[in-house]
Amino acid sequence: MTPVKALILSSLTACLLAACSFSDSSKSSSDSSGSVSDMASSPISSSSDSSRTDQEKFEDSVADYTAEFVVGSSGSLDTFRAHVGELADKYGISNWEADRHSYLGIGRGLKKADLGKPQISAFTESLSGKDPMKQQAIEDGLKK
Repeated sequence: MTPVKALILSSLTACLLAACSFSDSSKSSSDSSGSVSDMASSPISSSSDSSRTDQEKFEDSVADYTAEFVVGSSGSLDTFRAHVGELADKYGISNWEADRHSYLGIGRGLKKADLGKPQISAFTESLSGKDPMKQQAIEDGLKK
């Protein structure tokens, strides 16, 4: 592992650990409505749900999972990527790492988690690999 990658990984780990120290009030609201992973793994069906594309449903699931991961997980970036890959398979997305909806969902999840700019930047840099499309999609997701 290069020194730059090690620095990014350690920064991301520190940011994720800092995100785990959110107040108990955020936990109590999630306790009453079920966990985000429950919502991400079994999206709520509604009458308008049938008109949504699989890509839109995938984006919603990625947003929910991202928010849960950055707030409550001490998992690795590899764990995060693997689960997003599982969500992609579920929705028929063959290459999530090249799919704009993946990164829009990640941005929406980071916004939902209400992280600070340093944590968002660390996560964005780690996932985007400085790819302009991925960075822009995460930024666009943060605006949704």
